[in-house]
Amino acid sequence: MAKETNIEAVIRDGSGKSAVKKVIAGGKIPSILYGLNEKPVNIAVDKIFIQKELNAGGFLTKIFNLNIEGKKNLAIPRDIQFHPLSDQPIHVDFLRLSEDSKVTLDIPTRFINEEASPGLKRGGVLNVNRRTVQLNCPANNIPEELVFDLTGLEIGDTIRISMVNLDDGVQPTITDRDFTVASVAAPTVVKEPEPQAEGAEGDEAAAAEGDGDAKGTETEQDSKEEDKS
Repeated sequence: MAKETNIEAVIRDGSGKSAVKKVIAGGKIPSILYGLNEKPVNIAVDKIFIQKELNAGGFLTKIFNLNIEGKKNLAIPRDIQFHPLSDQPIHVDFLRLSEDSKVTLDIPTRFINEEASPGLKRGGVLNVNRRTVQLNCPANNIPEELVFDLTGLEIGDTIRISMVNLDDGVQPTITDRDFTVASVAAPTVVKEPEPQAEGAEGDEAAAAEGDGDAKGTETEQDSKEEDKS
């Protein structure tokens, strides 16, 4: 389950370009907190903190406790904008959550114990159909990843969503079928024809020509012997 992470945030004044530049110059990222039918609040969060969270991965599935003027606000990032040249984060949208809120998220998949799969050991290939799976999750129970065990899988076996254990209240957005997440496929090796040795055709032709000459010589010798007799 994703853990809540505390982050300090301050209310920022103004939303124009000059106000945004001032926030960025101060080492912070302009952000907004919205949702739960409350008025959106323009805030600013520490740039170094956000960059570390981005580097750690899974930023858009993390729950944050935003401390704004001493008040805790449960929230999840819903969008992040990057500078087109520097690729640095320049804006974050946070969605307010309550303890009983449900959110729809794309949760990454991970596959373990490849060495324990007979099919993969015999040269099979793991074909991953879904790098993420979209889930409906309670705000207080968001999985960090979906882990699938490949132990015992043979070539031709299919890994389906039912093969992972989901906590109570967590379910895929696709509910009408046990959909495929990955499969163990047969190796796709194309055997190319062996190249013929250089000069082989010429050698064969020469050999055939040589056989013809030999036969011709034998016929001439036979004729001469018949004339003598």
